[in-house]
Amino acid sequence: MKLFGSELLTSLLAVGLNYAATFILPSSSLLKDPITTLSTTVPILFVGHLLLVALSNVLRGTSYKLLKTLLYSAIASVLATSILYVLIVLFGAPLLDKIPNTFLFSAYLSILTIMPCFQSLENPVWVKVFIQHSPTTTSEIYAYAQVVCTLTGAWIGAIVLPLDWERDWQVWPISCIISTYVGHAVGVLAAFVWSSLKGIFSKKKSE
Repeated sequence: MKLFGSELLTSLLAVGLNYAATFILPSSSLLKDPITTLSTTVPILFVGHLLLVALSNVLRGTSYKLLKTLLYSAIASVLATSILYVLIVLFGAPLLDKIPNTFLFSAYLSILTIMPCFQSLENPVWVKVFIQHSPTTTSEIYAYAQVVCTLTGAWIGAIVLPLDWERDWQVWPISCIISTYVGHAVGVLAAFVWSSLKGIFSKKKSE
């Protein structure tokens, strides 16, 4: 297994992109004005992750299907935003109140879960990786770990919302945005450790 291939590079770049787009590049602060901040963050993330999808294809030598992959990743992110919006409302987000907040969080979560899959997966093995939960190659491990940890992070961030602490970061969906970012970063680390250990044990078995 390749431990230091394009998956690690694009994943680390994604972590940096997510941080910059969420906390540095917007002219407003996430804590003080989440709507304005996310309105800047989401387009930056969308374009930035598309560029990472393109970079991953170049590094893997699959430039011949670059346009197809970019199109699929963009469509999948848009569709996932709608699906996540419905799921987030079903999980307790306001139905008629703060619709822009929920939509922007759905888009943020969609990009951080869908785009890494197109950046990491070399082949269309979605059923094997996400339905059967059996990632085996490095690219599959990176895709799976990032998705699972990002979604887990988003869910953990929602736990503090009902608590009556009256903190600035408890405004919907600030805590979920922060925990989603952290979850994705943890997913990259988990994927690196997982693939590294798998490579070490595989090497020992072959000796």
